[in-house]
Amino acid sequence: MKKLLMLCLITLATNLAFAQVDKLAGVWELTIPPTPNGERPAYNVLRTFDEKGNYLQIAATPNGSFIVGKAHFAEFVDGKVKENIKFAADSSRIGKTFNFSYKFITEGKHQLLITEGGTKVEAGYATVEWREIWRKVEEYKQ
Repeated sequence: MKKLLMLCLITLATNLAFAQVDKLAGVWELTIPPTPNGERPAYNVLRTFDEKGNYLQIAATPNGSFIVGKAHFAEFVDGKVKENIKFAADSSRIGKTFNFSYKFITEGKHQLLITEGGTKVEAGYATVEWREIWRKVEEYKQ
């Protein structure tokens, strides 16, 4: 009976992890706020995730588009994820693994992925060192 219960728990955890990876599949755009003087950045950052959690990150500028990263999201557990860097414009990041928090939310008609890292508690308040908000790119409709 204990073995059956343990097998069911492992299967449930695995299915939950895969369900999170399924939510990632597609193209996501990094939301970049305007500068203090209201100007929009002259570039876009896109991530394309496959069904296995692998992604390709592209920076699109007026001078062309560039692959700036390849990585894999793995081990979705309790709002935490591991990111394994396969390629990065900053070569010191290649081969490194980063742990951070993530959550999916819906805002209006848009699906958002929020990632946060460097969480620390000071004076009883949790703060994060960095936060990224990714918006899922919608299908083009004519």
